[in-house]
Amino acid sequence: MLVSDKTVRFHAAENQKSASGGRLSWTERIGYGLGDMSYNIIFQFVNAYLLFYYTDVDGISPAIIGTLFLVVRVLDAVFDPVMGAIMDKTKSRWGKARPYLLWAAVPLALFTFLCFTTPHFSVAGNRIYAYVTYILLGMSFSMQTIPVNSLTARMTDNLQERTLLTTIRMILVYIGILLSISCATPLAQYFGGDDQAKGFQLTALVYAAASFALNLISFLTVRERVAIKPEKKHGVKKTLAVLIRNKPLLILASSFLAFAVGFNIKLTTMVYYFTYNVHRKDLVFMGTLLFFGAALISNIFIPSLSKKWDRKNVMMISAALSLISYVGLQFTAYSSIPLILFLLFVSGFFTTPLNTLAWGMLADCVDYAEWKTGIRADGVVISSMSFTNKLGVALAGSFSAFFLNKAGYVPNVAQSVSSLQAIKDMNAIIPGIFILLSVLLISFYPITENRYKKMMKELEQRR
Repeated sequence: MLVSDKTVRFHAAENQKSASGGRLSWTERIGYGLGDMSYNIIFQFVNAYLLFYYTDVDGISPAIIGTLFLVVRVLDAVFDPVMGAIMDKTKSRWGKARPYLLWAAVPLALFTFLCFTTPHFSVAGNRIYAYVTYILLGMSFSMQTIPVNSLTARMTDNLQERTLLTTIRMILVYIGILLSISCATPLAQYFGGDDQAKGFQLTALVYAAASFALNLISFLTVRERVAIKPEKKHGVKKTLAVLIRNKPLLILASSFLAFAVGFNIKLTTMVYYFTYNVHRKDLVFMGTLLFFGAALISNIFIPSLSKKWDRKNVMMISAALSLISYVGLQFTAYSSIPLILFLLFVSGFFTTPLNTLAWGMLADCVDYAEWKTGIRADGVVISSMSFTNKLGVALAGSFSAFFLNKAGYVPNVAQSVSSLQAIKDMNAIIPGIFILLSVLLISFYPITENRYKKMMKELEQRR
């Protein structure tokens, strides 16, 4: 797509006006949110269904998939800082981050489709194909998410506008996740019927097309208005000190890792639970709709609750309440469909604040790093949380695959008692244990509202 010099000069003038903290248009706010929505439509679809696709459609052993998930997703997490360095060196007429909404659109869509395509090679060939396509999809994830996360600061320097921008973004993200996961099995059934390979392949094609279109819309509507001044480069020792001496970050990241593992174990195995334990695969749609619909509703209340109470308290209370749903599901009969669906709603509603508030509290850790070490390392701190998130997804996927294999899981047949118990545990008590661990860890988070105010006052004096 070509942009005329006249258009570039016009936007340069607009950038000068907005750099002082102007308001963004609703078109741009929504356009930014659609960029993150395009990523999450794919990312959450892959998290929820790729394990099921590999085991029940491709017929690959859960043990092999466990290793695949661990290797690929750790590589994906490691690629994040590399992608950050590449973006920092990017020079284009559209800025540093914005062009990746266009450049990442094709590989993200392409490798999503290929991951859900059965090549019919030899056994060894299918395994190699799975590794190659999944590694390339993981790199595409980084190519998308790092630039999107950095765009907020590049679009406006108005703090209130940034808050509104992020809120709109998160609402669109949860709408995308809700539609992506809940519609996957109905679409696969519609396109393929009993042919699951065809059904999931065409569903992946629909999601890939939707992701491509959303990325294109986002690219066309957002602008980089704020010129970010390059930070002074620091040595490896000083950079590591930002992480090692940052107690709030270490606690927050540890808590978030426990949350990410538990949350994604449940997400990855929910389709197994309804397929084999409840014998109602058609309820995957309703279950995910209630789970993520509750998460969307919960996000509406988070800002007001956080204003009234400390964010840490909101996280701990809501997570403690969510434990009721995990324990309850462990002891609920498979025939009690209404109760199962109700517990899924409760789980989604009360677990969500752990995720939303953790990302918000990450900014505290950036300020703390500057206060403690004199170094403001936004990129290092944000990358560490991104790494933690992807590591949690990797561990959850690998754990689920290995746990199924140990229990004797065999795809597309009536499951043994041990296999059914394993699937049930991964939807109930095991995620509950990780959520409890997350609560215990976040209870040590040291930055209270009063301490934050004092810290910021000292920082302002130093500056």
